[in-house]
Amino acid sequence: MTITLSGVSKVFGDFTAVHPLDLTIPEGSFFALLGASGCGKTTTLRMIAGLEAPTSGSVLLGEEDITSLPPHRRPVNTVFQNYALFPHLDVQDNVAFGLRRRGIKPVKKQVDEMLELVQLGPLARRRPAQLSGGQQQRVALARALINRPRVLLLDEPLGALDLKLRRQMQLELKRIQTEVGITFVHVTHDQEEAMTMADTVAVMYAGRVEQRGAPAELYENPRSTFVANFLGTSNLVAAEITAVDAAGIQLRTDGSGGSADGADDKLRLPVERCAVEGAAAGDKVLVGVRPEKIALALAADASSVPPDRNRLTGRIRDASYLGVSTQYVIDSPACPELAVYEQNVARDARLAPGADVVLHWDPAHTFALDAAQDAEAGTGEEAL
Repeated sequence: MTITLSGVSKVFGDFTAVHPLDLTIPEGSFFALLGASGCGKTTTLRMIAGLEAPTSGSVLLGEEDITSLPPHRRPVNTVFQNYALFPHLDVQDNVAFGLRRRGIKPVKKQVDEMLELVQLGPLARRRPAQLSGGQQQRVALARALINRPRVLLLDEPLGALDLKLRRQMQLELKRIQTEVGITFVHVTHDQEEAMTMADTVAVMYAGRVEQRGAPAELYENPRSTFVANFLGTSNLVAAEITAVDAAGIQLRTDGSGGSADGADDKLRLPVERCAVEGAAAGDKVLVGVRPEKIALALAADASSVPPDRNRLTGRIRDASYLGVSTQYVIDSPACPELAVYEQNVARDARLAPGADVVLHWDPAHTFALDAAQDAEAGTGEEAL
Protein backbone atom coordinates (compact mmCIF):
# COMPACT_ATOMS: atom_id res chain seq x y z
CA MET A 1 0.00 0.00 0.00
CA THR A 2 1.44 3.37 -1.04
CA ILE A 3 2.11 5.87 1.76
CA THR A 4 1.85 9.55 0.93
CA LEU A 5 2.98 12.33 3.26
CA SER A 6 1.73 15.70 2.07
CA GLY A 7 3.10 18.82 3.77
CA VAL A 8 3.65 16.85 6.98
CA SER A 9 5.47 18.67 9.78
CA LYS A 10 5.98 18.32 13.52
CA VAL A 11 6.73 21.10 15.98
CA PHE A 12 7.47 20.60 19.68
CA GLY A 13 7.22 23.98 21.41
CA ASP A 14 9.76 26.22 19.70
CA PHE A 15 11.61 23.27 18.09
CA THR A 16 10.72 22.05 14.59
CA ALA A 17 11.50 18.33 14.48
CA VAL A 18 10.20 17.85 10.94
CA HIS A 19 9.81 20.69 8.47
CA PRO A 20 6.93 20.38 5.99
CA LEU A 21 7.78 17.47 3.71
CA ASP A 22 6.20 15.67 0.79
CA LEU A 23 7.12 12.02 0.52
CA THR A 24 5.71 9.07 -1.41
CA ILE A 25 6.64 5.54 -0.36
CA PRO A 26 5.74 3.07 -3.14
CA GLU A 27 3.62 0.02 -2.40
CA GLY A 28 5.63 -3.14 -1.76
CA SER A 29 8.95 -1.31 -1.44
CA PHE A 30 11.64 -1.49 1.22
CA PHE A 31 12.04 2.19 2.08
CA ALA A 32 14.65 3.57 4.47
CA LEU A 33 14.64 6.85 6.36
CA LEU A 34 18.33 7.44 7.01
CA GLY A 35 19.93 10.10 9.16
CA ALA A 36 21.75 10.96 12.35
CA SER A 37 20.13 11.27 15.77
CA GLY A 38 17.73 14.20 15.95
CA CYS A 39 17.24 14.53 12.18
CA GLY A 40 13.48 13.82 12.36
CA LYS A 41 13.40 10.29 10.94
CA THR A 42 11.83 8.60 13.98
CA THR A 43 9.31 11.43 14.40
CA THR A 44 8.31 10.93 10.75
CA LEU A 45 7.88 7.20 11.36
CA ARG A 46 5.77 7.86 14.46
CA MET A 47 3.48 10.14 12.47
CA ILE A 48 2.91 7.31 9.98
CA ALA A 49 2.18 4.96 12.88
CA GLY A 50 -0.20 7.42 14.54
CA LEU A 51 1.96 7.70 17.66
CA GLU A 52 2.49 11.41 16.93
CA ALA A 53 -0.05 13.81 15.46
CA PRO A 54 1.32 15.99 12.65
CA THR A 55 1.37 19.73 13.33
CA SER A 56 0.39 20.20 9.69
CA GLY A 57 -0.20 18.11 6.60
CA SER A 58 -1.79 14.75 5.94
CA VAL A 59 -0.87 11.05 5.91
CA LEU A 60 -2.50 8.87 3.27
CA LEU A 61 -2.47 5.11 2.98
CA GLY A 62 -3.44 4.43 -0.61
CA GLU A 63 -6.39 6.78 -1.16
CA GLU A 64 -7.42 6.80 2.51
CA ASP A 65 -6.55 9.77 4.73
CA ILE A 66 -5.44 8.22 8.04
CA THR A 67 -4.08 11.42 9.62
CA SER A 68 -6.65 11.43 12.43
CA LEU A 69 -6.94 7.65 12.92
CA PRO A 70 -5.60 6.27 16.24
CA PRO A 71 -2.75 3.73 15.98
CA HIS A 72 -4.92 0.66 16.64
CA ARG A 73 -7.18 1.51 13.68
CA ARG A 74 -4.34 1.82 11.19
CA PRO A 75 -3.32 -1.25 9.13
CA VAL A 76 0.24 -0.63 10.30
CA ASN A 77 2.48 -2.48 12.76
CA THR A 78 5.76 -1.31 14.29
CA VAL A 79 8.87 -3.23 15.38
CA PHE A 80 11.02 -1.32 17.88
CA GLN A 81 14.66 -1.66 18.85
CA ASN A 82 13.85 -3.18 22.26
CA TYR A 83 11.50 -5.83 20.74
CA ALA A 84 9.03 -5.55 23.72
CA LEU A 85 8.50 -9.33 23.98
CA PHE A 86 6.54 -10.80 26.88
CA PRO A 87 9.14 -12.56 29.05
CA HIS A 88 6.63 -14.97 30.63
CA LEU A 89 5.38 -16.22 27.24
CA ASP A 90 7.23 -18.60 24.94
CA VAL A 91 7.98 -17.81 21.28
CA GLN A 92 4.77 -19.39 20.02
CA ASP A 93 2.55 -17.47 22.45
CA ASN A 94 4.38 -14.19 21.84
CA VAL A 95 3.71 -14.52 18.13
CA ALA A 96 0.06 -15.55 18.69
CA PHE A 97 -0.66 -12.71 21.14
CA GLY A 98 -2.09 -10.25 18.61
CA LEU A 99 -4.40 -12.82 17.04
CA ARG A 100 -5.75 -14.02 20.38
CA ARG A 101 -6.31 -10.47 21.54
CA ARG A 102 -8.51 -9.94 18.49
CA GLY A 103 -10.42 -13.16 19.25
CA ILE A 104 -9.13 -15.05 16.22
CA LYS A 105 -9.25 -18.88 16.51
CA PRO A 106 -7.56 -21.19 15.76
CA VAL A 107 -4.09 -19.63 15.59
CA LYS A 108 -1.69 -22.57 15.38
CA LYS A 109 -1.52 -22.76 11.58
CA GLN A 110 -0.81 -19.04 11.21
CA VAL A 111 1.78 -19.10 14.00
CA ASP A 112 3.55 -22.09 12.48
CA GLU A 113 3.69 -20.33 9.09
CA MET A 114 5.18 -17.21 10.65
CA LEU A 115 7.77 -19.17 12.62
CA GLU A 116 8.76 -20.97 9.42
CA LEU A 117 9.09 -17.61 7.64
CA VAL A 118 11.50 -16.30 10.30
CA GLN A 119 13.18 -19.73 10.66
CA LEU A 120 12.33 -20.22 14.33
CA GLY A 121 10.10 -23.31 14.17
CA PRO A 122 12.37 -25.49 16.37
CA LEU A 123 12.46 -22.78 19.06
CA ALA A 124 8.69 -22.37 19.42
CA ARG A 125 8.60 -23.40 23.09
CA ARG A 126 11.53 -21.29 24.27
CA ARG A 127 11.08 -18.07 26.22
CA PRO A 128 12.73 -14.76 25.19
CA ALA A 129 15.47 -15.07 27.83
CA GLN A 130 16.60 -18.31 26.17
CA LEU A 131 17.06 -16.62 22.78
CA SER A 132 19.88 -14.61 21.22
CA GLY A 133 19.33 -10.98 20.27
CA GLY A 134 18.86 -11.91 16.62
CA GLN A 135 16.32 -14.60 17.50
CA GLN A 136 14.38 -12.17 19.69
CA GLN A 137 14.33 -9.71 16.81
CA ARG A 138 12.82 -12.41 14.56
CA VAL A 139 10.13 -13.15 17.13
CA ALA A 140 9.18 -9.46 17.24
CA LEU A 141 9.06 -9.43 13.44
CA ALA A 142 6.84 -12.53 13.29
CA ARG A 143 4.50 -11.08 15.94
CA ALA A 144 4.10 -7.93 13.84
CA LEU A 145 3.68 -9.72 10.49
CA ILE A 146 1.10 -12.23 11.72
CA ASN A 147 -1.43 -9.40 11.95
CA ARG A 148 -1.14 -9.00 8.16
CA PRO A 149 -0.43 -5.26 8.22
CA ARG A 150 -0.35 -3.38 4.94
CA VAL A 151 2.74 -1.54 6.17
CA LEU A 152 5.47 -2.63 8.59
CA LEU A 153 7.41 0.13 10.33
CA LEU A 154 10.86 -0.70 11.73
CA ASP A 155 12.43 1.72 14.19
CA GLU A 156 16.17 0.93 14.47
CA PRO A 157 15.30 -2.78 14.78
CA LEU A 158 18.92 -3.97 14.54
CA GLY A 159 20.47 -1.34 16.78
CA ALA A 160 20.96 -3.65 19.76
CA LEU A 161 22.78 -6.36 17.81
CA ASP A 162 26.52 -6.82 17.39
CA LEU A 163 28.07 -6.06 14.00
CA LYS A 164 28.23 -9.64 12.64
CA LEU A 165 24.67 -10.47 13.68
CA ARG A 166 23.40 -7.14 12.40
CA ARG A 167 24.79 -7.89 8.95
CA GLN A 168 23.17 -11.33 8.96
CA MET A 169 19.82 -9.83 9.97
CA GLN A 170 20.04 -7.20 7.23
CA LEU A 171 19.94 -9.98 4.66
CA GLU A 172 17.19 -11.80 6.58
CA LEU A 173 14.98 -8.72 6.74
CA LYS A 174 15.36 -8.16 3.00
CA ARG A 175 14.52 -11.82 2.34
CA ILE A 176 11.41 -11.64 4.53
CA GLN A 177 10.23 -8.39 2.93
CA THR A 178 10.62 -9.91 -0.51
CA GLU A 179 8.62 -13.00 0.51
CA VAL A 180 5.72 -11.20 2.19
CA GLY A 181 5.69 -8.36 -0.37
CA ILE A 182 4.34 -5.62 1.90
CA THR A 183 5.71 -2.12 2.33
CA PHE A 184 8.56 -1.87 4.86
CA VAL A 185 9.58 1.54 6.21
CA HIS A 186 12.87 1.28 8.05
CA VAL A 187 14.41 3.99 10.23
CA THR A 188 18.18 3.79 10.77
CA HIS A 189 21.29 5.87 11.32
CA ASP A 190 23.47 3.13 9.79
CA GLN A 191 24.39 3.94 6.17
CA GLU A 192 25.46 0.40 5.31
CA GLU A 193 22.24 -0.99 6.75
CA ALA A 194 20.08 1.33 4.64
CA MET A 195 22.05 0.70 1.46
CA THR A 196 22.09 -3.09 1.95
CA MET A 197 18.35 -3.50 2.41
CA ALA A 198 16.43 -0.59 0.92
CA ASP A 199 15.12 -0.13 -2.61
CA THR A 200 14.84 3.59 -1.90
CA VAL A 201 16.57 5.72 0.73
CA ALA A 202 15.55 9.17 1.94
CA VAL A 203 18.47 10.92 3.66
CA MET A 204 17.23 13.29 6.37
CA TYR A 205 19.12 16.20 7.90
CA ALA A 206 17.79 18.79 10.37
CA GLY A 207 14.17 17.82 9.81
CA ARG A 208 14.30 17.83 6.01
CA VAL A 209 14.85 15.24 3.29
CA GLU A 210 18.17 16.16 1.70
CA GLN A 211 17.92 13.64 -1.11
CA ARG A 212 16.06 10.45 -1.94
CA GLY A 213 16.69 7.74 -4.47
CA ALA A 214 18.16 4.29 -4.99
CA PRO A 215 21.23 3.61 -2.82
CA ALA A 216 23.61 3.55 -5.82
CA GLU A 217 22.20 6.85 -7.12
CA LEU A 218 22.69 8.59 -3.76
CA TYR A 219 26.22 7.28 -3.41
CA GLU A 220 27.36 7.98 -6.96
CA ASN A 221 25.49 11.28 -7.46
CA PRO A 222 25.14 13.12 -4.15
CA ARG A 223 23.43 16.49 -4.52
CA SER A 224 24.65 18.05 -1.26
CA THR A 225 27.78 17.97 0.86
CA PHE A 226 25.86 16.33 3.70
CA VAL A 227 24.83 13.38 1.52
CA ALA A 228 28.33 13.14 0.00
CA ASN A 229 29.95 12.93 3.43
CA PHE A 230 27.26 11.02 5.33
CA LEU A 231 27.09 8.19 2.80
CA GLY A 232 30.65 6.94 2.92
CA THR A 233 33.64 9.23 2.41
CA SER A 234 34.12 11.94 -0.21
CA ASN A 235 37.08 14.07 -1.18
CA LEU A 236 35.79 17.60 -1.78
CA VAL A 237 38.21 19.92 -3.54
CA ALA A 238 37.62 23.67 -4.03
CA ALA A 239 37.68 24.57 -7.72
CA GLU A 240 36.51 27.07 -10.32
CA ILE A 241 34.68 26.26 -13.55
CA THR A 242 36.73 27.41 -16.54
CA ALA A 243 34.47 26.20 -19.36
CA VAL A 244 31.19 24.39 -20.04
CA ASP A 245 30.82 22.78 -23.45
CA ALA A 246 29.69 19.62 -25.21
CA ALA A 247 32.65 17.74 -23.73
CA GLY A 248 31.49 18.53 -20.19
CA ILE A 249 32.64 20.90 -17.48
CA GLN A 250 36.29 21.96 -17.23
CA LEU A 251 37.64 23.06 -13.85
CA ARG A 252 40.76 24.44 -12.23
CA THR A 253 41.56 23.78 -8.57
CA ASP A 254 42.64 26.42 -6.09
CA GLY A 255 46.02 24.70 -5.72
CA SER A 256 49.05 25.69 -7.73
CA GLY A 257 49.52 22.15 -9.05
CA GLY A 258 52.61 20.11 -9.59
CA SER A 259 53.47 21.11 -13.13
CA ALA A 260 54.67 24.41 -14.51
CA ASP A 261 51.56 24.91 -16.63
CA GLY A 262 49.19 23.73 -13.90
CA ALA A 263 48.06 20.77 -16.04
CA ASP A 264 47.81 18.53 -13.03
CA ASP A 265 45.09 20.77 -11.58
CA LYS A 266 42.77 20.68 -14.59
CA LEU A 267 39.76 18.50 -13.96
CA ARG A 268 36.70 17.50 -15.98
CA LEU A 269 33.29 16.02 -15.26
CA PRO A 270 30.03 15.32 -17.15
CA VAL A 271 27.47 18.15 -17.05
CA GLU A 272 24.84 15.84 -15.51
CA ARG A 273 27.08 15.22 -12.51
CA CYS A 274 27.11 18.87 -11.50
CA ALA A 275 24.52 19.75 -8.82
CA VAL A 276 24.80 23.49 -9.55
CA GLU A 277 21.96 24.65 -11.79
CA GLY A 278 23.05 26.75 -14.75
CA ALA A 279 26.73 26.20 -14.00
CA ALA A 280 28.93 28.60 -15.96
CA ALA A 281 32.56 29.66 -16.27
CA GLY A 282 33.70 31.50 -13.15
CA ASP A 283 31.42 29.61 -10.74
CA LYS A 284 33.03 28.22 -7.59
CA VAL A 285 32.28 24.57 -6.85
CA LEU A 286 33.39 21.68 -4.69
CA VAL A 287 34.69 18.86 -6.87
CA GLY A 288 34.00 15.45 -5.36
CA VAL A 289 35.46 12.00 -5.89
CA ARG A 290 35.16 8.86 -3.76
CA PRO A 291 38.44 7.46 -2.32
CA GLU A 292 38.03 4.05 -3.96
CA LYS A 293 37.71 5.63 -7.41
CA ILE A 294 41.25 7.06 -7.26
CA ALA A 295 44.44 5.31 -8.38
CA LEU A 296 47.98 6.28 -7.41
CA ALA A 297 51.15 6.50 -9.47
CA LEU A 298 54.57 7.62 -8.35
CA ALA A 299 55.34 11.13 -9.61
CA ALA A 300 58.35 9.68 -11.42
CA ASP A 301 55.94 7.47 -13.42
CA ALA A 302 53.45 10.25 -14.20
CA SER A 303 53.96 9.80 -17.93
CA SER A 304 52.27 6.39 -17.68
CA VAL A 305 48.97 7.96 -16.57
CA PRO A 306 46.54 8.13 -19.53
CA PRO A 307 46.02 11.74 -20.68
CA ASP A 308 42.22 11.51 -20.44
CA ARG A 309 42.27 10.96 -16.66
CA ASN A 310 41.63 13.61 -14.02
CA ARG A 311 44.79 14.10 -12.00
CA LEU A 312 46.17 15.88 -8.96
CA THR A 313 49.66 15.84 -7.50
CA GLY A 314 50.45 15.19 -3.87
CA ARG A 315 52.63 13.56 -1.26
CA ILE A 316 51.68 10.55 0.86
CA ARG A 317 51.37 11.54 4.52
CA ASP A 318 50.12 8.22 5.89
CA ALA A 319 49.42 4.66 4.71
CA SER A 320 47.32 2.14 6.66
CA TYR A 321 47.24 -1.52 5.67
CA LEU A 322 43.73 -2.93 6.33
CA GLY A 323 43.97 -6.33 4.68
CA VAL A 324 41.47 -5.90 1.86
CA SER A 325 42.79 -2.44 1.04
CA THR A 326 45.43 0.12 1.89
CA GLN A 327 44.12 3.53 2.87
CA TYR A 328 46.28 6.54 2.09
CA VAL A 329 46.16 10.12 3.34
CA ILE A 330 47.71 12.45 0.79
CA ASP A 331 48.51 16.15 1.03
CA SER A 332 47.99 17.96 -2.25
CA PRO A 333 48.38 21.63 -3.24
CA ALA A 334 44.72 21.37 -4.25
CA CYS A 335 43.50 19.97 -0.92
CA PRO A 336 45.04 18.64 2.29
CA GLU A 337 44.27 15.15 3.55
CA LEU A 338 42.89 13.54 0.41
CA ALA A 339 41.74 9.95 1.06
CA VAL A 340 42.60 7.14 -1.34
CA TYR A 341 41.55 3.48 -0.91
CA GLU A 342 43.41 0.96 -3.06
CA GLN A 343 42.67 -2.77 -3.07
CA ASN A 344 45.64 -4.94 -2.20
CA VAL A 345 45.86 -6.73 -5.54
CA ALA A 346 49.31 -5.71 -6.78
CA ARG A 347 50.56 -3.51 -3.97
CA ASP A 348 53.49 -1.21 -4.78
CA ALA A 349 55.77 -1.02 -1.73
CA ARG A 350 57.15 2.29 -3.00
CA LEU A 351 53.83 3.97 -2.20
CA ALA A 352 54.86 4.87 1.33
CA PRO A 353 54.77 8.02 3.48
CA GLY A 354 56.92 10.74 1.93
CA ALA A 355 56.50 9.56 -1.66
CA ASP A 356 55.46 12.12 -4.28
CA VAL A 357 52.50 10.79 -6.26
CA VAL A 358 49.91 11.54 -8.92
CA LEU A 359 46.30 10.82 -8.05
CA HIS A 360 44.25 9.98 -11.14
CA TRP A 361 40.71 8.82 -11.90
CA ASP A 362 38.03 8.62 -14.59
CA PRO A 363 36.32 12.02 -15.10
CA ALA A 364 32.96 10.17 -15.13
CA HIS A 365 33.47 9.39 -11.44
CA THR A 366 33.67 13.09 -10.56
CA PHE A 367 30.78 15.16 -9.20
CA ALA A 368 30.45 18.85 -8.36
CA LEU A 369 28.50 20.62 -5.60
CA ASP A 370 27.75 24.24 -4.78
CA ALA A 371 30.79 25.77 -3.02
CA ALA A 372 28.45 27.79 -0.78
CA GLN A 373 27.65 24.58 1.12
CA ASP A 374 29.61 23.50 4.18
CA ALA A 375 32.28 21.09 2.97
CA GLU A 376 32.35 19.49 6.44
CA ALA A 377 28.59 18.81 6.66
CA GLY A 378 27.96 15.18 7.55
CA THR A 379 31.41 14.58 9.04
CA GLY A 380 30.96 15.92 12.60
CA GLU A 381 28.68 15.28 15.57
CA GLU A 382 25.55 15.77 13.47
CA ALA A 383 26.46 12.60 11.61
CA LEU A 384 26.60 10.42 14.72
